Amino acid sequence: MPEYGLYLVTGRELLPEGVSYLESLEETLRDGHVSIVQIREKDADFDEFFQIAKDSLAICDKYGATMVINDSVDVAAALPERVGLHIGQDDTRLAEARQRLGSGRLIGISVHDAAQARAALDSDADYAGVGPCWGTKSKAGITKDDVIMLDGARETVAALARSQQQAPPGARLRMPCVLIGGINLRTVMRTMMGASSSQNAPDGFAVISAIVARRDPGRAAAELYAALGAFRAAQAEQASRVAMSSLTTHTLPSPFAGPAELVAAVASLLKAHHTVYDPATHNEDDTHVTVPRTLVHTITSHVSSHFNANVALAFSASPIMSHVAEEAVALSQATRALVLNIGTINREACEGMAVAGPAANARGTPVVLDPVGVGATPFRYEVANDILNHTQVTLIKGNAAEIGRLAGSTEAQTQGVDSVGALSSPAHLAAHLAMQEGALVLLTGEVDYLTNGEVVIESHCGTPLLGRVTATGCSLGVMVAAGLASAMHVYGVQLGSADMQRIAPPRTHRELLVGALLGVFAFTIAAERAAKAPSVRGPGTFLPALLDEIASLTPATLQAYEDRINVYTV
Repeated sequence: MPEYGLYLVTGRELLPEGVSYLESLEETLRDGHVSIVQIREKDADFDEFFQIAKDSLAICDKYGATMVINDSVDVAAALPERVGLHIGQDDTRLAEARQRLGSGRLIGISVHDAAQARAALDSDADYAGVGPCWGTKSKAGITKDDVIMLDGARETVAALARSQQQAPPGARLRMPCVLIGGINLRTVMRTMMGASSSQNAPDGFAVISAIVARRDPGRAAAELYAALGAFRAAQAEQASRVAMSSLTTHTLPSPFAGPAELVAAVASLLKAHHTVYDPATHNEDDTHVTVPRTLVHTITSHVSSHFNANVALAFSASPIMSHVAEEAVALSQATRALVLNIGTINREACEGMAVAGPAANARGTPVVLDPVGVGATPFRYEVANDILNHTQVTLIKGNAAEIGRLAGSTEAQTQGVDSVGALSSPAHLAAHLAMQEGALVLLTGEVDYLTNGEVVIESHCGTPLLGRVTATGCSLGVMVAAGLASAMHVYGVQLGSADMQRIAPPRTHRELLVGALLGVFAFTIAAERAAKAPSVRGPGTFLPALLDEIASLTPATLQAYEDRINVYTV
């Protein structure tokens, strides 16, 4: 059986102008990164298709790649038995293809949902192509209804495996599979992780334009192969932690020896970041500030913009609220953090985010995504996935329903922008999403859970008044973004280029947990203190007091709440 890793589907129509098909194919295969090549010729007649396949087979044989023919049983039958076939649900029936080609041929089948996957598992096919995961340039006529996204991919891949107890006598337990549809260097890691579950995981992924449309297809193949390696390493890391969890104590990696050390690091970062306002003297103390003032670019709800800006200023950051795409690249050259908030999302904001996110990635700037009400409508879910596909976010912040929706859980439901219901294991769900998206995850609620997929930090601070006024959740995202920027400065963290972040994602930088916790801890402690202020009589007087408390926070104040932090591994 072949190695189901990086799978190339050809498409001559996508070649750059002046690039030869056979030269591109040879450069793609030269370094051995591609294991399977599917020859796709939708418009060629038999003679042309056969000649292209013969020429392609010579190159595949030279570099040890398995070759399969797309759709055409006639072309496959005219070639040696080592050449396989891939068919779709609407193409030649599998039984007929198997009867004609014999039992020795490799035959793959496309599946688009769990029912088709279960049928494939009981068929004569050797492997499955699962998709389309996302929209793609290479297949005309695909609509939003055709795209299965992460939910569909996860369910379909899971259906391609079953336990020994579920299997009829003599039936196979698992069919190898590759993901396909809109997969490129930006989408591959989150798609592979998102399609994985405790039941099954994809073996590889298929690409067309991500290699064929490049003038340097060999380099494109190398980059994608590195991403495949990163996925497999992440899978092995998760499996190792699960296997060892019942055998070892929760020993934390440095610098997370315990709450005291972590809070001390957060307090030290606040000292370097924050100009403290003294309400008694109306003076500001910036004696110990060493971090440049952070300019935070925020694309957010028009409901929350004003308060977000005030919170940023109170926390010694500078806000800029711009939704338009036209100035997003220019702003990225000056800003040190970006917040993408879909609270009152519109087309202009979507266009702005589509430019601002990649621009921030290109400069190694931290990006916070606040997927407000992501489960409320299909539109919000599509917008959030579009953002995650074009931007490597550094941190995702959301309530139980929002984090659950992105992670594929339905335990908590969305009611408008609020979360209804509880999660049975919030820490593990947040950690799963962190691994899926390559980002830190902050799950907010009565207890806040901050994780990079390995370390979980619980924070037990706050007040119910935060849920009685609007814009507080959005402003928390701004403070977290500012904290991330300061941590990057103090600890010398570099996120690298946009593409490299997909291979070495932000979640791998443990120092960023300190920056994120600075935002969470400072905000919730300030809120708790504000709620107890003599001047506060309810929601209307709470917000001004919250701004005052944020402005006057000191390192000693944070350290007084050290007992509100728990730290452990999952």
